[in-house]
Order: sequence, then structure tokens, then C-alpha cells
Amino acid sequence: MPHPPMPYGEWLIYDRRMTEALDLPLLRLFVAVAEHGNISHAAAARGLSQPSVSRGLGALERQLEVPLFHRTGRGVVLTQAGELALVRARAILGQSEDFVRDIRALARAPHGTVTVALLTAYMRTVAADLFDEVRERFPGVTLRMLESFSAQHEDWLASGRVDIALVTAYRQPRLEEGELLGVSELALLGNPGLGKAQAPVRFRELAEVPLVLPAVPNGLRLRLEEVARRQSVRLNVVFEADSMEAQAALISRQRCYAVWSASSARREAHDQRFHMHPIVQPRMPRYVLMRTTTHHPLERAAREVAQILRRLIANL
Repeated sequence: MPHPPMPYGEWLIYDRRMTEALDLPLLRLFVAVAEHGNISHAAAARGLSQPSVSRGLGALERQLEVPLFHRTGRGVVLTQAGELALVRARAILGQSEDFVRDIRALARAPHGTVTVALLTAYMRTVAADLFDEVRERFPGVTLRMLESFSAQHEDWLASGRVDIALVTAYRQPRLEEGELLGVSELALLGNPGLGKAQAPVRFRELAEVPLVLPAVPNGLRLRLEEVARRQSVRLNVVFEADSMEAQAALISRQRCYAVWSASSARREAHDQRFHMHPIVQPRMPRYVLMRTTTHHPLERAAREVAQILRRLIANL
């Protein structure tokens, strides 16, 4: 028994009776006629005969129980219902194309090149494991790894040069700034020790300590300078080096001190080579975040690599 006619707005509410029988080829045909404004032109574009297109439109109008076009001597014009149907038809067809593309992508193994920017400490501790696991699980994925400081990573993310990057922050990050992977307090490292082993050092005391720090605009350096200004302290910087290897070499030979995160120092066993003193008043946390580029959509291969990297860092 046919359904009673519905007002133009109500028929667009899809109930089970209509969606179960909805014919996507008919919707594509309807969109083609609406875009060409002419049945003959739409038929030619679709490689069909004009009568078959007319029959298809008639079947769709009977199914929807509402006319979709006004026929004129020069072609066809959408009715009010047809204009509403065109919006919905395009949305449904778009969703169906997304569905097909997503399922096909899930069915296929990820492939392609994924570029990851790692901070120096993590390059040494997780890069090899990341490479091994990606190669074993996803042989179609090629890893490209870059290493630099956080500010450079931010630039690479913005330009799309890297897909995934680790970055640091020295204030509590907001949710939209990236996924928080770890947090560690900053500490002073060097020889000889400053007082008792592991004894905290107040920030104000850094004015009397010869420091080896990265150069501005490094995020750590900017944070230290900011706190120094607030406490009216002048930092005693005797050497600037962005490389942790250069800093480690210098503090191993000279009576000077570097500022590193305590967790990074322990992972590299620097807490056994040098005396390490937590910095207090204030305590200074360093946050490590994972961010992905917004320059282009993240492919499945990059999402899989991000998942592995997330787990490897959590296991540290």
C-alpha cells in the first residue's frame, strides 16, 4: 500500500521504509540531471540513453512520492522538493564514497613514507625500536627520521615537512597543543657536586653557577631567562651550545653545569657521570608532547607509526 504524501520538509526525514530501498545509482542520476539542467545532456555525460534517464527519474520520484523537476521546453528546473533533495543526495553520495574509501584503506596494508622528528634524547632511546617494529609490522612503510630542537620541529610541522614530531613545553600545555607523553623536572648537572648528593638547588642560586645553556630562541633558554627576570637574577652563562653532546663534553672537563630534564639525564646515564641537583623555588617541569601536522591529512601509515611511537615512549 503506498505511503500517504508528505510535506516537502518531512519527506526528507529518512525512516526505515525509505532508506532500505534507496538506490544510490538513481541518486547519482538525479544529481547529474540537476547539475546539467537537461536530461539529454545528463544522459550523454553518463553514457546512457535519454529514455533510460527519464525512466530512472520517474522511478525515484515515485519512490519519494514527490516531483523533483519542472519540465520546460529548454530542459528541467528543480522543484522546491528537488532543491532540498539535491542537498541531501550530495551528502549521501559523499558519505558513501567516504565509506568505500575508508574500508578499502583499512583492508589494505598501510604504505608510503612517514617522516618523524624526534628530540635528541628520544632519537637515541626509541629510534631503533621504532624502526624495527614498523619494518616488521608494516613493510610497506618507509620511515624518515629527523632530529632537532622543539622550535625547528614546530616549523617542520607547520610546513608539512614532517608528519609527526615530538616537541617540548615548559608550561602546562593545553589539550589542543598536542598529546602529552611525559613530564620531568629540570635539574642541574655537572662536576663537582653542589653540596650533598641530589640536594636541590634554588633557582636564585643559579646566579653563582657557571652555566652551559642552549642559545636563544631555544624554549628551555627562554623559560630560564623568563624566571630569572621575575626573580631579578642574572644567569651566569659561560658557554652556549645547542647540542647535548657538546654540553656533556664541556661539563665533563670544566667546572660548569648544564640544565637538562631529570628523566633525559637518567635515560642517558648522565646522572651516574655527573652530580644531578633538582632545581626548586620554583620547580620547573618540562613537558614532552607528540604533535601531528595540520598541513595535510594524516594517512593511515602515519597514524600507525604514531601509535607505535606513543607506546614506546610510554614504556620508557
